[in-house]
Amino acid sequence: MVSILLIFLILLNINTTIENLAQSGCQTPFGPNNRYSTQINPVSIINGYFNNDTKLDLAIANDVLGSVSILFNNGDGTFQNQVVYAVGAFPVFVTVGDFNNDAKLDLVTANQAENTISILLNNGNGTFQNEKKYSVGTSPACVTVGDFNNDTKLDLATTNNDDRTISILFGKGDGTFENEKKYEVGSHPQALTVGDFNNDNKLDLAVVNSNENSISILLNNGDGTFQHQKKYEVGSTPKAVAIGDFDNNNRLDLVIVNQDANNISILLGNGDGTFQHQKTYRVGAYPQTVTVGDFNNDNHLDLAINNQMRNTVSVLLGNGDGTFDNQKTYVADAFPTSLISGNFNEDTKLDLVVTNGGSDNIIVLFGNGDGTFPNPTTYKAGKVPVSIAVGDFDNDTILDLVTANSGEDSISILLGGGDETFQNQTKYRVGPQPQSVIIGDFNNDSKLDVITANHGNRSISILLGNGDGTFQKEKKYRVGPNPSYIAVGDFNNDTILDVVTTNEGENSVSILIGYGNGTFQDQDMYEASLYPKCVVVDDFNNDNKLDLITANSYSVSMSILLGNGDGTFQRPMSYTVDSGLIFVAAADFNNDTNLDLTAVGWGSTVYIVLGNGDGTFQEEKRYDIADIAQSVAVGDFNNDMKFDIVVANNYDTSISILFGNGDGTFHDPIKSTTGSHPYAVTASDFNNDMKLDLAVTNDQDNNVAILLNSCP
Repeated sequence: MVSILLIFLILLNINTTIENLAQSGCQTPFGPNNRYSTQINPVSIINGYFNNDTKLDLAIANDVLGSVSILFNNGDGTFQNQVVYAVGAFPVFVTVGDFNNDAKLDLVTANQAENTISILLNNGNGTFQNEKKYSVGTSPACVTVGDFNNDTKLDLATTNNDDRTISILFGKGDGTFENEKKYEVGSHPQALTVGDFNNDNKLDLAVVNSNENSISILLNNGDGTFQHQKKYEVGSTPKAVAIGDFDNNNRLDLVIVNQDANNISILLGNGDGTFQHQKTYRVGAYPQTVTVGDFNNDNHLDLAINNQMRNTVSVLLGNGDGTFDNQKTYVADAFPTSLISGNFNEDTKLDLVVTNGGSDNIIVLFGNGDGTFPNPTTYKAGKVPVSIAVGDFDNDTILDLVTANSGEDSISILLGGGDETFQNQTKYRVGPQPQSVIIGDFNNDSKLDVITANHGNRSISILLGNGDGTFQKEKKYRVGPNPSYIAVGDFNNDTILDVVTTNEGENSVSILIGYGNGTFQDQDMYEASLYPKCVVVDDFNNDNKLDLITANSYSVSMSILLGNGDGTFQRPMSYTVDSGLIFVAAADFNNDTNLDLTAVGWGSTVYIVLGNGDGTFQEEKRYDIADIAQSVAVGDFNNDMKFDIVVANNYDTSISILFGNGDGTFHDPIKSTTGSHPYAVTASDFNNDMKLDLAVTNDQDNNVAILLNSCP
C-alpha cells in the first residue's frame, strides 16, 4: 500500500509540475502537442466507443488514486479533458466488455490492493454508473473478458499475483457476476489472454507466470471448467501476453513481454493447443506491455512494446511467417507503463497511445501507415558526425549546415532549400578525427569560412569559402595535443577574428591570433584543468574584454580565464561541480544582465550556474534528465522572452527541453525524438517562420535530424 505521506508528496509534486507547465506556454515545440493529462500514475489503457459516436475513446486506470480516466476522442486524434470515476484501491488493469447486453461498452478494473474487481456499467452517453465490486484472489494483476461457458453471456478471468491462481467469474448477462472459481497456475501470475488455441470453438486461457519464467495454457472443456495447466518456457520475468496469427496459418500464436530479459518471446501455435519453442527478439530496457496490429498495411501483424527504463516504444514489423524485423524505437514520455493501438484520427492508419506513469499523461504517436511513427526529417552526413554549425555558405540568404565527421576525417556541407529541406551533402577533407566545427569570415571577404579542431594530430583545419557553397582545400595550423573543441572571438580588440581550442592531451587551451587574411599567428598556450572538452567565449566580468570558460571532463570543474583585451589571458580560476563536464554554454537566464552558464557532464544532470557579473559564479543548481547528456543549445524556443535549454541525450534517441522561468530556474525536462545517439545540437530558424528550430547530429545513424518548432 502507498502511504498517505507518499501520496501527499506525489500530489504536491504533480500539482507543482502542472502549474509550471501551464506557465511555460508552448510545452512541446518539436513535434505535435499530443500529451494529455491523467491522474497520478496511469498504468493501464484500453480503447472503445464509450459514447456511441464512432470515434475511439480511451479509458485509463490510475493506480495511486484508485480511479479511471475517460478521454473522449474529437475525431481528429485529439482528446477532451479527462472525466474521472472512482474504482477500488490500486487499479492496475482496465478492460472493456458489454456485461449487461445493452450494446454499450462497460468497464472492469483489477484492484490489486483490495483483492477485488470493479464493474462500471455504461449509460450510453459516455457516462458510467458507480462501481460494483466483486472479490477475487490475492493481488489481482490483470482481468480479461470472454464467454467461457458458451451461454452467450460475458464472463471474467483475473490473474491473482500472490496466490498462484486465476479466478473465473461467470456473468449473468445483466451486469452482475457469480462468485469466483479458482484454478492453479504458476508462481506470480501477472497477465493473461483469451483465445481458441485448439480450434474447438471454446475459449482457452494463456497466463504468464512472472516468478518462474513460464506461460500456462489452460484448455477449456466448454462448460466453463478448464483442464490442468500445461507450461512453456519463456524469458526472464514475463509481464504481458497477447495473441495473433503471426505466420498466417490460421492458428493462434502468442507474444510474451519479458521484463528482465529486455526481449519478447514468440510461441507459434500448432493448432491443437500446443506451442512451439520460443523465439526471442530484443526490445528496449524493462519492457512492460505489448499491442498487436498491422502498422504498415501489408496484411502481416506487427508489434509495439513500451520500454519503461528507456522511455521509448519499440515497433517490430512482422514478415508474415512468424518472424519479425529488428525493432525501431520511438520516444514516449517519462516511465511508460502501457500502450494500445487504434485509429484515433480516422485516417485508416493505426496509431499508438502510451500511458506515462512518470509524467502522469498519455502521448499519441500517429502512424504514417508504413510502419513508422512521427520522427524528424533526417539527412545523410559523414561517418560519426559529432559537431554541427549553421551559416549561409552560398550567399542566398538561406541557412546551410556543416558537420564535422569524426569517423572519416571530413566535413559535410548541406545547402538549405529555404523550406526546411537540405540538399545532399558535399564532403571536404580535413585533419584526422575532427571533433568540433566553427564558422566565421576569417579573411574579411564577406564569405563564410570553416575551421575544425582535429583531435587526431594537434591541428586545426581552415577551409576558406568561395561564397557559392564550395570551399578551398584545407590549410592546417598546429595547436596542442588532442584538440577537442574550437571557438572564435576577437581577443585583442583589432576587429579580426581569433581562434581558441581546448587541448585534452595536455590540459590546455591554444590561442591563435588572426591576421584578417585567413592566416593565423602561431599558438599561445594557457593552462586549463584535466581534459578540457569544451570552451565558451564571452565577457563574464563586464570589462568589455572577452574571457574563456572551459568544461573539464576529468577534474569536476570549469576553468575561468579572464581576458586582458590584448590577446592574452590571466591564470585560470577553478569552479568545482560534482561531475566531469563535457559541454558548457552561456546566456542570461535570470534577466539580471550578467551572463550565466549551463553545463552537462558524464552523468544525466544539467547544471545551471548564475553569474555575479565580476567573473565569479554562484553555487550550481541541478536538473535531472533521463539519459547521458552530450551537448546543449540555448534559445527561446517557446517565444516567452525567456532563455530555454535543449540537451542532446547521447545514450537515448531524444533531446530534453528545459523551459526557463526567467529567474534562473527551469521546468522539469520534456522529450522529443531525434535519432540514434544524438551528439551535437544547434538552434536556428530553418524555415523562416520566426521560430527557433533544431539541427541534431546522430552519430550512430550518421545523419542530421531537423526538428521544426511547432509553437504558435
